[in-house]
Amino acid sequence: MSRALVISGGGCKGAFAVGVLKRLFATYPGLDFDIFVGTSTGSLMCPLVALKEMDMVEALYTSQKTEDIIFKKRIGDSLNETSIFDGTPLWNQLLKNYTDQRYQQIIDSGKKIFLTTVCMQSGEMVVFTNHTNPGVARHYTVKTLINADQFRKAIMASASQPVFMQPVKINLHVPGDADPYYQFVDGGVREYAGIQMAIDNGATEIFTILLSPENDEAEKKEYKNLFSILERTISIFTDDVGKNDLIIPKLFNEGLEYIDAVKKKMVSKGISENEVDEYFSISGLESPYANKKPLKLFQFRPKAPLGGGAGGLSFDPDEMKEMIAKGETSANEFIAMLQPTAITWA
Repeated sequence: MSRALVISGGGCKGAFAVGVLKRLFATYPGLDFDIFVGTSTGSLMCPLVALKEMDMVEALYTSQKTEDIIFKKRIGDSLNETSIFDGTPLWNQLLKNYTDQRYQQIIDSGKKIFLTTVCMQSGEMVVFTNHTNPGVARHYTVKTLINADQFRKAIMASASQPVFMQPVKINLHVPGDADPYYQFVDGGVREYAGIQMAIDNGATEIFTILLSPENDEAEKKEYKNLFSILERTISIFTDDVGKNDLIIPKLFNEGLEYIDAVKKKMVSKGISENEVDEYFSISGLESPYANKKPLKLFQFRPKAPLGGGAGGLSFDPDEMKEMIAKGETSANEFIAMLQPTAITWA
């Protein structure tokens, strides 16, 4: 069995995920993950969670202020720039906290980290990973990182919301690599939560933490300037991407469950397992369900919008502490509903 943790994008709303994980780890000390998939703020969290540095993760999501992450500028001053805000403060945080030593610890641990980005030039989803033998990617490209500097740049790119923050160049320095001047931005542009990456890399049990509620609430205000309309437009787009991301894995798992049930019924009727496998093997066609079993999918998400401004780019320590508390509540509700037979990580 392989267990994955998938954390969506959401800026400061990542504090909700901190609360969920804090409660889960306290209740189930044996809970561990093999695969970590992060988008945007999820990419910032996953490496530290993989190293079980939860105290550090909580400190980061309860002490940072907006100016510790971005420099805000007037939109008119940025018309000839690549972004409205300046993400240099976040990059300085990465240099400080995502050290060469921590990168080596991740390599030595055997944990597989996947960081989602989008290439500005090609428009495709590009997933950066420390995994040297990743699974087959059908609808995205995978790039294997070779050093800590690339690792930091991949995290930065995944967290860089386009228009608001600068695109990031990541040159892998390997033969056949794409143009070294390609620019990468937040993976949430194409995929809000990278559940498919976990599936493609053999996860059979997936914990997904989403930082937006299932049902949107209409905002009770009028948008009176260009900047507020831009923020709201990107927020709507991201929420729509998120809804689509969840539909596909759900349908994929339903397909797996149906095929598994059909195979069991065929065997009960006296057909050998080898013959069953032959029926489900079509020459010239590659099955997306080959060698995959039905998944256990666990999902956590807030019941109402968490705040944090458009894109989660308003970092307020008090507000983030409230988000952590909401994450803990979500985890408590999950624990209360969980059947004891479903627990394999106590």
